[in-house]
Amino acid sequence: MSAPGNYNAMELYPLRSLATVLPRFQPPRGAFDPAGSWRNVYGVYTLASRTGPAARRVGSLAVERSAGSDGQAAWKVSYGKTLAGGTQKVSGELHGPADDALAAPRSWSFRIRLLDGAGRALARANVDGRAACRDGEVTVAYGAQRRAFHVPGRYTVNWCLFDAVQRLGGKGRKPISFTLIDHFDQPKPGTSLAFRAENVVAVAGGRALRTQAYEQLGPGNVPWVYWVDGRGQLLFVVAGLEGYVLETKPAGGKP
Repeated sequence: MSAPGNYNAMELYPLRSLATVLPRFQPPRGAFDPAGSWRNVYGVYTLASRTGPAARRVGSLAVERSAGSDGQAAWKVSYGKTLAGGTQKVSGELHGPADDALAAPRSWSFRIRLLDGAGRALARANVDGRAACRDGEVTVAYGAQRRAFHVPGRYTVNWCLFDAVQRLGGKGRKPISFTLIDHFDQPKPGTSLAFRAENVVAVAGGRALRTQAYEQLGPGNVPWVYWVDGRGQLLFVVAGLEGYVLETKPAGGKP
């Protein structure tokens, strides 16, 4: 990596972090409509290894988009990850305009659980919340407790970017500045989403797969890099020490 003062963003979070997974990756086939209804399932990989560069699968993520005839869309998120001595489970349901470039929801609910090795929920580690955004004000309710924060301008929830990057359209797209609502309820203003580069990725059978990459940058978060194929489907994500690899087969269908 370049020394401080000679920063090169392209060297941060490269796809080679998944180098041990890519040779087994089978590109999805068939039609895929990012603006329609689909379900993408990803393997979740830890990129931190004490013995070498091998990525290790530690969980899964499912993102489902249902586009209605009324111009609205619904998203369902289900994330599970094995932790030391237990499991983290996150789920959410979100609703908003189908044509929003950032897939910004207008209302959403979420559920977070930490389980011990026997599958029992850990005391005081459960979170259930509901949220809505109106006139730039987000209100989040946790049972009887409520909190509110302002989102100036554009915003979205982090998991919705798994949809948004599929509809950005390539390098001609101008960068988008927005407030990231991380983990459903943590506002992080000053975030940006921009085209990064075109890449040719070697996958199973030595096949050369053309992709386009987008990067999400902002304070309070590690950079996230998203790779989509020529049809727009999101294939790979690298974020800090965590990676995501598409497992849905056939494309857009049930795994």
